[in-house]
Amino acid sequence: MHTDITIVKNIRDDAALRSSFNRLAEKTFDLNFENWYQNGYWKENYIPYAAVREGQVIANVSVNPMTFSENGILHHYIQVGTVMTDSAFRGQGLCRLLMEAVEKDWADRAEAIYLFANDTVLDFYPRFGFQRVQESRFFAPFSACTTDRSAVLVPMADPENRAALERAILSGVPQGSFDMVGNPGLILFYASQFLTENVWYLPAQNAWVIAEAEGDTLLLDAIFAPCPVDPREAAALLAGPFCERFPQAARSLSRLECGFTPAGADGADARSAEDSSAWKVLPLENDDDALFIKGKLAKTFAQEKRRFPILSHA
Repeated sequence: MHTDITIVKNIRDDAALRSSFNRLAEKTFDLNFENWYQNGYWKENYIPYAAVREGQVIANVSVNPMTFSENGILHHYIQVGTVMTDSAFRGQGLCRLLMEAVEKDWADRAEAIYLFANDTVLDFYPRFGFQRVQESRFFAPFSACTTDRSAVLVPMADPENRAALERAILSGVPQGSFDMVGNPGLILFYASQFLTENVWYLPAQNAWVIAEAEGDTLLLDAIFAPCPVDPREAAALLAGPFCERFPQAARSLSRLECGFTPAGADGADARSAEDSSAWKVLPLENDDDALFIKGKLAKTFAQEKRRFPILSHA
């Protein structure tokens, strides 16, 4: 059925196939990976499995080997992403062909395989043995009313600033109880393109943070530091400069959301109501970014409150 199709497992350094891959990604997700590649951030741990016909990428499933620290213990998982098929070739089993190739190569090399799916394919991935899993969100009170200037904006348009962030990522320790280890290429996929004005340095903590405003919420995407940093303390240091930089957002900010699983948050909902600084844990309801897992990690998510770090999504 697929005799005219070749699975190419690394297109990064093939200019023609990379260009074809980017065209399909633009049509499917409105994404283009070329700047990421040209800036040197497309590392060896982003591996497209591309279905190629007559020199063109017509379908793709990308493999992302990931290392996570879970309460200080390292675990190795595979994240599947950039799943796409050209509209002219849908319904021909190309996604299944690629998924089977991925599992054949990687199932024995990782403890689990996972992916994030949108609401159009929620019934698709269970056919491959994936189980939908509930993530959690972690909130704490936040006050934007501060004049403390303890954070410095670090624009990512400057290559030297990006290099400094990359060094901080590589030298940092895991933050929280479930955090991605290393992987500067993935972090810089976001920081160099979509979050260029959202990276800050906190001199008092020798920490780098990436933060956004979403309605009434300061979303702390990530922290990179040589020592563990409490996200609530980082937010307090960031509050004044952040609100000065984004004055319209400052008027409505009233809570902090941690974009990863903060340390000690597993029992946050059981803490005394008198502890006003405790993390409030809520289910993450999002059918457009639903988590599916194949492997024992699914059981861990069922038993514990956690989320994959926002900036670990590939």
